[in-house]
Amino acid sequence: MTLSLAMIVRDEERTLGRVLADAATFCDELIVVDTGSGDATRDIAMRAGAKVVDFPWVDHFAAARNVSFDACTSDWIVWLDADDSVSPAVQSQLRGLKSDLDDRYDAMWMTYRYHFDSNGQCTRSFPRERLLRRAAGLRWVGAVHEVIAVPAGRSLERLDLYVDHRPYEGKDEVREGRNLRILEREYAAGDRSTRTLFYYGNELLDANRYEEALAAYISYLEAADLDWERHQARMKMAQCAAALGRTEESVAHLHAALREDPARANAFVALGRRYFQLQQWSRALPWFAAAAALTPPTNGFVDPPDYSWLPLDHLGVCLINLGRYEDGIGASLQALAAGHPHAERLRDNITWAVEQIP
Repeated sequence: MTLSLAMIVRDEERTLGRVLADAATFCDELIVVDTGSGDATRDIAMRAGAKVVDFPWVDHFAAARNVSFDACTSDWIVWLDADDSVSPAVQSQLRGLKSDLDDRYDAMWMTYRYHFDSNGQCTRSFPRERLLRRAAGLRWVGAVHEVIAVPAGRSLERLDLYVDHRPYEGKDEVREGRNLRILEREYAAGDRSTRTLFYYGNELLDANRYEEALAAYISYLEAADLDWERHQARMKMAQCAAALGRTEESVAHLHAALREDPARANAFVALGRRYFQLQQWSRALPWFAAAAALTPPTNGFVDPPDYSWLPLDHLGVCLINLGRYEDGIGASLQALAAGHPHAERLRDNITWAVEQIP
């Protein structure tokens, strides 16, 4: 089985060489579609051995990605962005995996890790259709936040494999407003698809246009059927209402998120934090206990700390403040073992709690 890399780029000289070097270790062909770079992007791609295809930018991500797929000639295609990174361990696994892919599958899903804290820990991830069988003829759709619809039963999940999104500092500011502009155009043209409404709401929220975001989410919920995405919309609506100073409305949205998908920890953590900030330890405790009992889902957006050290840390503080020192120490030790990024503070909490035990 052969594998092509498909990329779309524009002015990516800062990070393109890195991702092409990663991909060259497991790809047989490198395809880079340039949408109008004015820097050294094209030269970097060609020096890396990539075939560069020119495609004028038309404010439509799916159109550009489909051009990149059309240029590929291998059996399978892997897509990456210019600011992505593939670890040496995953590179090695992908090299070995190539012999296992055949026409029983049309796609392979991998984890996309795209938010990290100051300690380098992943704070948000979600599964993406990362490898596609070229002969299946699957196409990208969506002007922005584009996606491929993979036929049911035709995909393989390897969520232990991951791609890291590692943009250079300040890139978000360079691209600020682009996605919102595209979605506003699509919305004005009459696009009321659930995907457009969901991401339109997200972009409006990021632009602090909270009332408009709420309206977009309400329209989205009227037709949406994905539990995890409905849950996410409710969580975003809670953010909007909180930013507008409407606390009770925000709490109502969090409870609605729980009803949409009670297997996700986000709403439990958010409700626990509400009472935690008020130092209402007994009211905060059950929310964090519920979150700590959950395991990460395999679909939709996932915030790994919410299923690991974060609820355990808050649970420990609640228990200690309620005088349940041994239980609190136990929860804090679990948070420490789960990789808490502020281990010294956690150890201080444990030491203080030990000293309170008669």
